[in-house]
Parts: sequence; C-alpha cells; structure tokens
Amino acid sequence: MSQQAERRFAIAEGVEGYIVRERYNKLIGRRELEVMVDHMFKGTPRRLELREAIARLFGVDPSLVIVKKIVSEYGWGKSRAKVFIYDSMDRLKIIEPEHMLRKHGLSKG
Repeated sequence: MSQQAERRFAIAEGVEGYIVRERYNKLIGRRELEVMVDHMFKGTPRRLELREAIARLFGVDPSLVIVKKIVSEYGWGKSRAKVFIYDSMDRLKIIEPEHMLRKHGLSKG
C-alpha cells in the first residue's frame, strides 16, 4: 500500500527535503521512501546529511537508514533520492549488498 505524504524537513542550511512516497514492506522489514530534495544554488546533499535528516525525522538510529541512490535533475536544483529505513540491523545486513554497507560505514572492506 502506498501512502501519499508531504512531510518537509531540513537537511542543511538552504537545503530542504520532502517525502513524495512512503510505503512499508512487511516481508523485508523496512520502510521505503522516495524523497525530493530542494537544493537550489547548492550542491547535491551528501548521503550522510540525508541519512541523518531522515533518521531525525523518523526518530530512528542513523545506522538503520540506507540512502540507496540520489539522482540530481540537471539545472533544477532538485534531486530525487531512494531511502530505506530498516527495522533491525540484522535485516539490513542480510538484504543490502556489501558495497552499500561500505558506502554507509557499516562494513569494513
């Protein structure tokens, strides 16, 4: 089931995000988000900044948040991100590939 949500949140100074789509995947045990980021006159936000902002918004540990991808729309000052919030670290480590764990500092390699 898909929910329409319009939750706005600050990522950094002059950078704001909002949730376009949110759904809970019971089988995998994660919340799946599609996020739009407005960053006019600023660079694309880093994964770490987006990860911490999402964790604050949902009140979860940042280590359970995976920013799968951030795609910038050239010339618009906007980016679209795909973000997963896992219920547990065990599920996250079973499902996410090794390179995503390294990108988020959750694996040594």
